Amino acid sequence: MKKMVSQKKFLKSEWNTHRALLSYWILAIFLLFIGCFIPITEIIHNFFVIDTLLHLILYCILSFIPMILLKSRKNAFLLSIAMTPIGYFFETLHVMATGETFSAINVLANNAGVLAGIATGFIVRLKRHYSPDESNE
Repeated sequence: MKKMVSQKKFLKSEWNTHRALLSYWILAIFLLFIGCFIPITEIIHNFFVIDTLLHLILYCILSFIPMILLKSRKNAFLLSIAMTPIGYFFETLHVMATGETFSAINVLANNAGVLAGIATGFIVRLKRHYSPDESNE
């Protein structure tokens, strides 16, 4: 006979705690705010795809976390969709602080990232809602 290993012996993942996830989300917004004052070097500017992908991934993460963190669907959606005007604000700050031209491609990548994060968060919410585990009961 095999012995069943109890789940209590395993460590809880740090990502499952709401406080840690909220802290990481606030830290990411703060680092994005700091990053809008840093001018883009010519090396990064020449690699157009890297900058655009970075915008897409960052805003996807920033809109995904509220979708899985908050219980209220309305609040989660509103906080996630609020990343769009925040992206415009950070791009405007970047233009004013560095004197570079406004990049519409970066704004489009921000918006695409927000939509991707909301869609992914919605799928995770649905999966968590319909999964038959003891946390939903």
